Amino acid sequence: MPPERRATGRVLNCYRRTMTPAAEQELSQRPVEERLCVALVKTAARLEAELNRLFRAHELTHATHSILRILSVRGHEGSSCGEIAEQLIAEVPDMTRLLDRLERLGYVRRERSKADRRMVRVTITEKGTATVELLREPVAEFYRAALAHMSEERQSLLLSLLDEARRPSEEGLRKPSQGTVELDAEL
Repeated sequence: MPPERRATGRVLNCYRRTMTPAAEQELSQRPVEERLCVALVKTAARLEAELNRLFRAHELTHATHSILRILSVRGHEGSSCGEIAEQLIAEVPDMTRLLDRLERLGYVRRERSKADRRMVRVTITEKGTATVELLREPVAEFYRAALAHMSEERQSLLLSLLDEARRPSEEGLRKPSQGTVELDAEL
């Protein structure tokens, strides 16, 4: 089997886990917005689990790899912990622990500012840069394979709908008691 088919099969395997019939039945009776949110969380969790398997050989996780990618763009200038946190896709409550781990593995180094001892700059090491480069193609292949079963048109539609669904929370407009985003396009 060619590598791209193996990768696709591996990614699709993460979707084969199912809920118990009773749980599936109960969920099917819930409002569509609840089922949609559960599906989004479930899909994100499964994709992240597959990514974490890819990173495991380098003692990384999706979060630590993301930190390395952010730092690789910054180069020798580095970033503060706050700057890194602002650029991450998901909130990371334990940034210090993640940076401790990356530093222990030799992927990053931290230095206190001479001007302001409270400020710590984090920079990527040569080993960290090499690892980001080494993982660039396998990660790209993972992303290609993850949704290869969908046409480019449907992927674009899904991306547009997800952007639309996320917009109110990114703009600080949605409160838990406010309504839902209507999805009137057919998936």
